[in-house]
Amino acid sequence: MVQHCKIIIRNRSKTARRFFLFQLQPTYLVVGGEVPEVHSCCVCAGEVEPHSSSGAELEFAFNEVVLAGAVHEKSASVGARRFASPTGNDESDALAFAMQRVVGTQSSEDGVSINSTRLSVTPLGLSPSVNEAGVTLRSFRVHTPAVPDEELADVYCGNAIQHQDGQVVLSSFFRPPSGSQVDCAPLFAFWLDTGRYQVGEVVPYDRSGSGPAPVLIEFAFDGPQVVIADYNEDGTFSPGD
Repeated sequence: MVQHCKIIIRNRSKTARRFFLFQLQPTYLVVGGEVPEVHSCCVCAGEVEPHSSSGAELEFAFNEVVLAGAVHEKSASVGARRFASPTGNDESDALAFAMQRVVGTQSSEDGVSINSTRLSVTPLGLSPSVNEAGVTLRSFRVHTPAVPDEELADVYCGNAIQHQDGQVVLSSFFRPPSGSQVDCAPLFAFWLDTGRYQVGEVVPYDRSGSGPAPVLIEFAFDGPQVVIADYNEDGTFSPGD
């Protein structure tokens, strides 16, 4: 049964605030090669009024599953790129999106976990996951076919997050080298910050807000699945009751 994780945000300041969430960047390892540049996306976003006057709370809810994700930009985007699967209100054909559930390698002798998937470019897709020996501990592996570099010019892959309503966001991503094998070790930990980013939009990973540093929220697969965070008047976060 899939666990559902939830972050509840209460705005203790005196004005409405917009919040966004992005995942702790996983470790990427290119087998026999150099790690490409990794980017991060906003996985949840929303605005909430002051709690004292409205009683309102903002909820970010998603499924606790590990997903490999891939996108292909089929045409130039207008404005900020948003690496998220289309919703019912989105009729854009500018982005192809693929995902595949995976399970990170559990031990050096793991012969069960479905820890490996293969990327296809034309059309974009990720193969059903299988178990593969030699995948880095706690990681899943993405195989990229040996194709001309121009076929991969607008293709990105990495780990993905699934909202409770089913929408999938490419949480972190890189441009896959041709003929490569890349291991990804995601952690279920997220940075919560203030800012006006949209779901699927690329965010600066080193510093994503104008105020104090964002707060790190971590989930354990066998621990509490609901976290309450209070945003204070001085721009800091603190654990909620």
